[in-house]
Amino acid sequence: MRNYKVEEENEIINEVHEMLVPYQTYFESPVNRLSVIKGGLSPTAIQDLLSISGSTRFDMAKNLDLTEPTLRKHLSASKELSTSLSEHVLFLLELYDKGIDTFGSIDEFKNWLPQHNVGIDAKPGDLLDSITGINMVMNELNRIDHGILA
Repeated sequence: MRNYKVEEENEIINEVHEMLVPYQTYFESPVNRLSVIKGGLSPTAIQDLLSISGSTRFDMAKNLDLTEPTLRKHLSASKELSTSLSEHVLFLLELYDKGIDTFGSIDEFKNWLPQHNVGIDAKPGDLLDSITGINMVMNELNRIDHGILA
């Protein structure tokens, strides 16, 4: 008898991993990250982030400090994203990559985001609207990786 749930999870993990692969070289060093930020990410990066996170456009617009119509314009445009928007999207992509690495699956990470976390005294998902908040969540993931849970 086959375990279809495991196969479905593996397919989701592979799909998410494939979406993150083009961005992983940017996560490796600040120099790589800065060069792509200054040049501007493609609008497809937002679509990839939407797919990876499973967020609605409304929630993603809130996280990126945009209105939903402005987010829609970015998604349909062929012009590169602004420096600040590119930075925010890239940091979120890196956070999801780290979250998957820490928790072993995208679903576990997404389940963790809305839970109150004692280490940061907040719900991690509520901090994704700023680079500082993303860094706080990233630091918490690093602490979890090292077994420091509070």
